Amino acid sequence: MSLNQKYTWQDFLKEHPEHREKKTKRTSAEGRKAFEAAYKTFVKKYLSEREEKTAKIVSKTVEKKKALIAKSAEYRKSGNTAKTAIALRKIGAMDAAIARNARLIERSKTLQKNFK
Repeated sequence: MSLNQKYTWQDFLKEHPEHREKKTKRTSAEGRKAFEAAYKTFVKKYLSEREEKTAKIVSKTVEKKKALIAKSAEYRKSGNTAKTAIALRKIGAMDAAIARNARLIERSKTLQKNFK
């Protein structure tokens, strides 16, 4: 879902009922100016929240990965190759998740920087 679809005129009117009472149209000069200002604040807040949530997910995944690496070392020492292979597959999946979320964080940062 694009950022334009995250915040609509109806959302704006719910937050600012004074424009509904004045029956301000979105295409009028006043309506356009007010909506753009509210949209900018919404998008900046939304992107920063998304970045925080993703960073939290990355940190949790890194912690789980460290614990799984320790478990994998124990399995390797005990000679249990089946559990070692399963643990290594899970570690690989966590690496992929970390990379995916890191890309999402970078995308959020560039959107925040380039948003006007």
